[in-house]
Amino acid sequence: MQLDGKLIKKDGHDYLMEALDFPDYYGKNLDALYDCLCEMECEIELINPEDVDKDILDTFVDAASENDFLKFEILY
Repeated sequence: MQLDGKLIKKDGHDYLMEALDFPDYYGKNLDALYDCLCEMECEIELINPEDVDKDILDTFVDAASENDFLKFEILY
């Protein structure tokens, strides 16, 4: 699955919720993002990473290091 940093910047958690098929109760904050990512089994590629806040990038990296079934790669 590929995520676009430009769309994350524009629509934030709404984009992430839809693109990653998060549940309706997704809290739309970094803690909720981390929790949902830690429960996923997928590979995520991020394009346009320069448009994404460092806190969101760190959340993806941290979740991928915690979850053996989540692979996160930044494409430049």
